[in-house]
Amino acid sequence: MARPQYDVIVVGGGPAGSLAGYYLAKAGLRTTIFDAKEFPRDKPCGGGLEARAVREIPFDITRVLRGTMRRARFTFGLTEPCTRSYAQPLVYGVLRSEFDSFLLEHAAQAGAAVRLGIRVWGLDAQNRSPAVVRTDHGDFTAYALVGADGANSVVRHILNRRQDYFWQVAISCEVPEDFLNPSALPGECIRVDWGSLPSGYGWVFPKKGCVNVGAGGPLRTAKLLRPYVARFVHSTQLLRPGACAQLKFTGHQLPTLTRRTRLASDRVLLVGDAGGLVEPFTGDGISLACRSARLAADCITSALGGAKPDLSAYDRRVKSEIGPELLVSRKLVALSAAFPRVIYGLLKQNDKIWETFCRILRGQESFQRLRREILGPLEFAWRAVDLLTQCLERKALGPQVVPELLRQFSV
Repeated sequence: MARPQYDVIVVGGGPAGSLAGYYLAKAGLRTTIFDAKEFPRDKPCGGGLEARAVREIPFDITRVLRGTMRRARFTFGLTEPCTRSYAQPLVYGVLRSEFDSFLLEHAAQAGAAVRLGIRVWGLDAQNRSPAVVRTDHGDFTAYALVGADGANSVVRHILNRRQDYFWQVAISCEVPEDFLNPSALPGECIRVDWGSLPSGYGWVFPKKGCVNVGAGGPLRTAKLLRPYVARFVHSTQLLRPGACAQLKFTGHQLPTLTRRTRLASDRVLLVGDAGGLVEPFTGDGISLACRSARLAADCITSALGGAKPDLSAYDRRVKSEIGPELLVSRKLVALSAAFPRVIYGLLKQNDKIWETFCRILRGQESFQRLRREILGPLEFAWRAVDLLTQCLERKALGPQVVPELLRQFSV
């Protein structure tokens, strides 16, 4: 058998792919990163980088940070405003075009070969022979293949079907400074609206030179997002007259793994959004993209040092180290759909729950802890609460809800 051209091919140059390439190259493996786009490129995203993501990046990223947020102004159904603060940074503002290029540069500096403008259209990785990646620039071979190509992953199809993930959807827009009303600028304070949608939320993330506005929720609420964001932005008085009509929103889907999701085979593994590593309660994908990149590099480095390369350890590690958090986060999404005012009231008034939530954003606490604090004395009856919550969530997201809310938002 001829020696493959590379030890590892990484498909996708976003945060998960860049950091996987960085770690693999640092470990001395012949690594290349393919991406269909030329960088810098825009990426649909809120651009709110949670502090826990920064903890997962092994080098200083100060150069690409465009703001530090320690405060959040919440509303419920566009009313009942409340502002909460925390002593430490919770979220940083970034432009994905700058942030992603910065990470990719570090991968290249570590020794990874970066090949942009190359579209992957086919794969052959069904047995223990080297993986073959078919591109519009020819075929390439490697001992291992990392799928880091996002929610619409080509690599994912080797291991999973679409129904093996839980799906959410979001829309967002970077609004330039000259569209903004100076008297309504949020400073370094996040704005979040809760309870207008049956599940999900709207946001404003301020950054140097712009703000990002958007909203996200379960896939079946996709038709609600644009009219809802229009009402949300209007309620903030953030924009100059006539500016709202000029905003161009882009959408993206947010997959979260389920118990059915496979993350690895003999030669292939999935990181970031391709593996469904999006935390559904906040919609954060970058933190787990960065973490999964490190786990993937560890497992590949160990596997390629053995007589029979086998990447299945990665699946076990992700599902034991990350999976439980994603499961509880998904349960909290259901709770927020079933009891939106209760969850909002707890974040607004309960200092202990607010502290725990802030520590989660900083990577210092778990969603399991937050669930226990929300349930309080009902924690012992979690199974019954979970069944009730699932029933109420299905009712809140039923087929009759979307047309009714569309009428409300269009008024």
